[in-house]
Amino acid sequence: MASYTYRLPRKYRYRKGGSMGGGIPAPVLVVGVIVLAAAAVGTTQAGHHAAAAGVRAAEAGIARGPAPGGGTLSCSGLERLWESAGGSPRSAFLAAEIAMAESGGRQYASLYNTNGTTDRGYWQINSVHGSLSTFDAAGNARSAVLISQNGTDWSPWVTYQTGAYAGRC
Repeated sequence: MASYTYRLPRKYRYRKGGSMGGGIPAPVLVVGVIVLAAAAVGTTQAGHHAAAAGVRAAEAGIARGPAPGGGTLSCSGLERLWESAGGSPRSAFLAAEIAMAESGGRQYASLYNTNGTTDRGYWQINSVHGSLSTFDAAGNARSAVLISQNGTDWSPWVTYQTGAYAGRC
């Protein structure tokens, strides 16, 4: 089983002008985060993730923000996220199992590979895919939909190749 390093996104790691004096970033420990989704319900935006794939987020029906998922998700949450990103409902269960095997359902899971690339997010999208490799919940799910050809080709995922995904959900 792969070892994962949890690393907060850069914008949450440091605070400018902190206790270390004059503009030197000071480490900040984030203990907990509460997200309210009421303001984000019903909004759609085309982010750089969708643009990189040549797909408009509005056409794909992706709602940006914390709904339908973010943070650490269960299998059912990952299935809903997959489907909200335009993924086939038939592939949702397998997609959730692969995400659980890859990241343990953690949005900010990251793996630094020996070849210099980085795997990010629920489906551990590799940085060779450019802007498709993201911690954004909807963007990561849409990337998985695109790379897996809507759940018909899971060969890029090692957990699928080895069978490590089986029984995760």
